[in-house]
Amino acid sequence: MELVTPIDDRLKDLAQAFHAHGHRLFVVGGSVRDWIIGRRIKDVDLTTDATPDQIRRLVGASRPSAVYDVGARFGTIGVVYTVPDPTGGTTDVTWGVQITTFRTEQYQDGTRKPTVQFGTSLDEDLARRDFTINAIAVNLLTGELHDPCGGREDIASKVVRAVGDADARFTDDPLRLLRAVRFVCELGFTLAEPTRDAMEIGRAHV
Repeated sequence: MELVTPIDDRLKDLAQAFHAHGHRLFVVGGSVRDWIIGRRIKDVDLTTDATPDQIRRLVGASRPSAVYDVGARFGTIGVVYTVPDPTGGTTDVTWGVQITTFRTEQYQDGTRKPTVQFGTSLDEDLARRDFTINAIAVNLLTGELHDPCGGREDIASKVVRAVGDADARFTDDPLRLLRAVRFVCELGFTLAEPTRDAMEIGRAHV
């Protein structure tokens, strides 16, 4: 996989630094989805087996202009890159990247805020995500694509499908109902039948 962004060289430097310290780094979620569809990539989300503290130490190799906590308790570190305008303009371009440690989530009844545990498994991290089209990852160093939930097939079929148990996905976080509708409208996709049925049930309980 070759991203087409002004910060591709920074991302490659980042992947090399993580690899040199025994960690893996993947592009994940909407960035991969949009790349497969052929849409312009607007932001980059990464996931890794490195912890937030390790991420902070390793990002320096990619020459960021800023590093900050998005939610270190949940495993996310934000990185900002400032690079020359690739179109030849005189104003530099600023890109934000979020790097999140692999994690699992457990939702308690009556709350959208999950209990988070850091993990070491990419497949477990992908399995916690909302829809199959957002549960695809690409190794930044090797270009290898990981798609345990069948997201590529659903993108090809233009289908929005919940990962795993659709009823549980919407019960855990009802805002996923709105995300499903947004993806249908933005991408021109349709809802998979089990996902649509679960949304009907979910709306009745929101």
